Amino acid sequence: MVRSAAGLLAADQTWTAEDTWLLVVVGVSIAVVVLLISWARIHPFLALTVSALTVSLLAGEPAQKAIVSFTTGLGRITGSVGVLIILGAVLGRMLADSGGIEEIVGTLTRVVRPDRLPWALTLVAALIGLPMFFEVGFVMLMPLVLQLARQTNYPVLRAGMPVVAGLATVHALVPPHPGPLIAIAAVHAPVGLTMLYGLLVAVPCAIVAGPLFTAYIWPRVPAHVPDSATAAFTTGPHGGGAAGHGHSHGSSSGSGSGADDTGGAAARRLPSLAVTVGTILLPIVLMTLKAVYDSIPKSRGTLYTVVEFLGTPMIALLVTVFVSLFTFGYSLGFSRRHVQASLARSFAPVAGVIVIVGAGGGYSQALQDTGVDRAVTLAAAHLHISLLLLAWLIAALMRTIVGSGTIATITAAGIVGPLSHGLAPAQASLLALALGSGAAFAGHVNDAAFWMAKEYFGTSIGGTLRTWTVSHTLLSLTSLGCLLLLDLVV
Repeated sequence: MVRSAAGLLAADQTWTAEDTWLLVVVGVSIAVVVLLISWARIHPFLALTVSALTVSLLAGEPAQKAIVSFTTGLGRITGSVGVLIILGAVLGRMLADSGGIEEIVGTLTRVVRPDRLPWALTLVAALIGLPMFFEVGFVMLMPLVLQLARQTNYPVLRAGMPVVAGLATVHALVPPHPGPLIAIAAVHAPVGLTMLYGLLVAVPCAIVAGPLFTAYIWPRVPAHVPDSATAAFTTGPHGGGAAGHGHSHGSSSGSGSGADDTGGAAARRLPSLAVTVGTILLPIVLMTLKAVYDSIPKSRGTLYTVVEFLGTPMIALLVTVFVSLFTFGYSLGFSRRHVQASLARSFAPVAGVIVIVGAGGGYSQALQDTGVDRAVTLAAAHLHISLLLLAWLIAALMRTIVGSGTIATITAAGIVGPLSHGLAPAQASLLALALGSGAAFAGHVNDAAFWMAKEYFGTSIGGTLRTWTVSHTLLSLTSLGCLLLLDLVV
């Protein structure tokens, strides 16, 4: 069971004026982030950089030490998390450019009855969302959802809300998404075990926020497929329109282009469903095998060495990327030039994510180096709540204020991370997932994706609050409940 903050304290630790000032420093740093991002519209990288320096200087650190703290944290988190983000982006790009998404959706819509379609779309979105950022998967899947709604007269919310739930669930709870990776790095949790717990918790969350909530809400909120959107989505590779949509919004995620640079890919074939699913799940399988193997007493022989190596997150993703070059590239008739172009398009979209994550690492390091963890521990001890609930509350508060789940995770991880030393692997994994769970809470008008959903589904602002915001809130609360239950037994 994840211990309470009070359990971290020695008997002689008492509250001091310095602790009060350090909590004020934390509050000021959070205010700096909120004001710069929400009011001044400053890029999160700059906002987090200024906030990190503010923490160090207000805590009495020399200017040079403040700079060293920030750059040390930036380098540490970029080296551990940034590589995984890049590899995940490459895999997602190869999947999109191959037409694998269209193959999965097309297969399911042919074999699944209309009344079961919300369940199937939740599963598809979660599966496709494993190697893709939320925004990427959303932009890729929405054209297909809107075509389904238009061509079969299927209610757009009944098709779209399960997609939102599936994507949001894995984005919040399952590595290698940035939020879970940041949380894992902050609390020193094992990736494989966190992934297993994340997948376990993701199942009830996706069901509650997906098909169950959809069945209740879609008849109650007016929605329609915008005519302008439909026109934009009717062109693109294989009629899927994902490419046309992505480019029309200037999205980094939506190229989805099936056109070979040599002009020879127009008649290429799609990857099979089995190959597509197998490639997507390969890194999950490798990391899960490592987690399972680590939990079984055994001799440290050659087999252990191989499993340990292949199950390391970076290696698992790297192997999968090279496999995808064939399954999503050469085997489908793509030329080496086309595959190279797909690879080249993978990197630019994640540059912004990586610099934000890096600045978040610098902010976390500044909090640790100034001793804020002791003050937060003392304050939490007086509240008599567990670290797990404390992590969720801080992340949920930041998500509500700032709107970005990634920024919420970064900020909360910086505050809670130093308190995690000495936790057992299972407890650390639950704590990491609590950060991701809180960061999924109540996305509303300060979240850019909120406005994307409003336009895609043709809902009013009130209707989007009742669908998008409530869905994310259900996801966050359900995952918190599951984590608290797991906390009682691990």
